[in-house]
Amino acid sequence: MRTKKSAINIITAFISQFVLILLGFVSRKVMIDSIGVEYLGINGLMSNILTILSLAESGIGTAMVYALYKPLAKKDIPKIKGLMNFYKNTYRTLAVLTALVGLSILPFLKYLMKDNTVENSITIYLLFLFSSVCSYLYSYKISMNNADQNKYLSTIFNTVTQILVLILKVLILYLTKNYILFLSIDIASTLIKNFIFSKMMDKRYPYLREKVTEKLDKETKDSLYTNIKALFIGKIGYIISVSSDNLVISSRISIKTVGLYSNYTTITSAVSGFVGIFISSISASIGNLLAEESKEKVYDIYKTTEFINFWLYFFSSICIFCLAETFISLWIGEQFIMGEGVVLLIVLNFFISGIMAPIDSVKCAAGLYKPDRYVTIIASIVNFIISMVLAKPLGISGVFIGTLVSTLLFSFWIKPVIVYKHIFKRGILEYFKRILFQTSITFIMGAICLFIGESLFFEHTILNLLCKLALCIIIPNIIFISIYFKTDEFKYVYNVIVLLIKKFKNRNCGTLIDIKDSSC
Repeated sequence: MRTKKSAINIITAFISQFVLILLGFVSRKVMIDSIGVEYLGINGLMSNILTILSLAESGIGTAMVYALYKPLAKKDIPKIKGLMNFYKNTYRTLAVLTALVGLSILPFLKYLMKDNTVENSITIYLLFLFSSVCSYLYSYKISMNNADQNKYLSTIFNTVTQILVLILKVLILYLTKNYILFLSIDIASTLIKNFIFSKMMDKRYPYLREKVTEKLDKETKDSLYTNIKALFIGKIGYIISVSSDNLVISSRISIKTVGLYSNYTTITSAVSGFVGIFISSISASIGNLLAEESKEKVYDIYKTTEFINFWLYFFSSICIFCLAETFISLWIGEQFIMGEGVVLLIVLNFFISGIMAPIDSVKCAAGLYKPDRYVTIIASIVNFIISMVLAKPLGISGVFIGTLVSTLLFSFWIKPVIVYKHIFKRGILEYFKRILFQTSITFIMGAICLFIGESLFFEHTILNLLCKLALCIIIPNIIFISIYFKTDEFKYVYNVIVLLIKKFKNRNCGTLIDIKDSSC
């Protein structure tokens, strides 16, 4: 059952991601043509400010999912009801706090938008704030759904509603060129769909509507508060680090540059959305695995997960590096290209954060939040200082260098050390040797593909884009398979694919998590 849910989550998430990404690119194209790139900059900046405001929620959602793993596995309904009641009240309090803090930022907003020419910036910010506050009202039910390994339900529901809303928003923007109306539709649709999904969850878990008669025991509360505190401290640094790039760019360079950069983040977010589906869709299964199985089996599954994750980021990083400029040119125009040096730094940050995903997933699923809770704060401070110093002489490249350096100095090596020490009980040297080799072959292959592609297909045409894509598919994957085809991980993945095919034919075989125990 654990594995069946992982497979369903992955399949539905892939379909959803493809449709939403396609509509997202169309929406962005219409936005640029209708209201200009400055609005993209405002959109990116406001999103980052609200991400920082979400610090209030940081830790609660993750701690909630972790705390629900065992009660859901054991069908301990009184415990589940007590936890859900706690989270409901907590999220309502956070909604009020977020609104108050968000309003207090209003007087300082103008200092964050250098060379801003967009009218109604305050109104736009208030709409973003209102949307953020409303998102807290039903978050706890969505988290429970995901903790029960039913993420596919919210994925299907979100996909259907977002398709309808995106089509409506694009039409409104194209016909009226009114960004305020565009945002208003987004907020209204979010409220409606969250309310509907909440009712669906009440029907699926009818005991959620029952009165809570048992309070959480002291041990559970103490564990929750400890995890929430550790996660909150850790998330402060992470969120500031992620969000500070746009803040530095908008305040030190220009709000328009944020808009230009956001086109590239649209691409990397789309790609990471696809490759990240694998990790996010099995994260609940990993938590369930940690709750029920041995450390040896967890490590066994982790190594396979890491291998598949690397393969995905290996291929996607090369594609972004070699295809981004041609794609941007064909999609929205050559004037939006930022240069190969900027693309290289974007891809470096994308690849490094991507290959760390399996470690992050195991660490969170194990509830191991406390050991590195201060590391991300230090890293974010280093990131901010380096970015601010280098932004003037190096422009946007200096901001990306700050992010890259802070990641390599802290999270890149500290998180794996913690996981290997506390969960796997193994030495870490093998891990870093593996990561070094993976990084080396990725960028060697990337350089080769870029050189061949730019030499043979240098013009920005659709045909050349397809030729470059074929190049990126064939050469790196042939090299990859020739290097890894004898490894246990590759053989394991091959067997999984074969058994998955049999599963869909026979409807009685296991998949990823349980595959080694399968009798098929």
